Amino acid sequence: MNKQIKLIRKCEWEEVFLAWYKNEGEKENWNAIAKERGFASWADWRLKGYAKRFKCAKADWGFYEISNPSKIVSQWFGGPFRSWIEKFYNNKITKSFAQLAVNPDIVNYPPIKSMAKNYPKNSIITALELKNKKIFVIEGMHRSCALALMQKQGKSFSGKLIFAIGKSNLSELPRAGKNTNKK
Repeated sequence: MNKQIKLIRKCEWEEVFLAWYKNEGEKENWNAIAKERGFASWADWRLKGYAKRFKCAKADWGFYEISNPSKIVSQWFGGPFRSWIEKFYNNKITKSFAQLAVNPDIVNYPPIKSMAKNYPKNSIITALELKNKKIFVIEGMHRSCALALMQKQGKSFSGKLIFAIGKSNLSELPRAGKNTNKK
């Protein structure tokens, strides 16, 4: 791993999932999407639709402090999510955040523009490092795009951010489809 990525401490998947929950799980719009897709709750949706598919519970997790996160995250890749593949990856399985930061739909998306101006410093982005050492964001796509946009615009990020990174035994991440629990 890069020298600018410093391990703070090891942790368990459950603690990482709790951080993810704090980012999304308490927001009604995310709960509504989960229920619309036939899941009992946000947690049920994220666990069955993503965490199980990406074998998150089997990864070796840690919380890491990253200095110069806009530069580092620009080199990482977006998760293989159906909606991102269709809208932003030009039907490729993934793209780097540096590549996404030149996409006009990303650059002009109001939430990403807003985060690039006033980044939410207390949130934790969740990523998996695969066997090939590529790092994929599995939670925090918009925040990662904002960091890459800051890098592209030459805006330095002051301070350090905390990331949850799991070292995975996977060689690649499977595509995440529609993630419905409907029969």
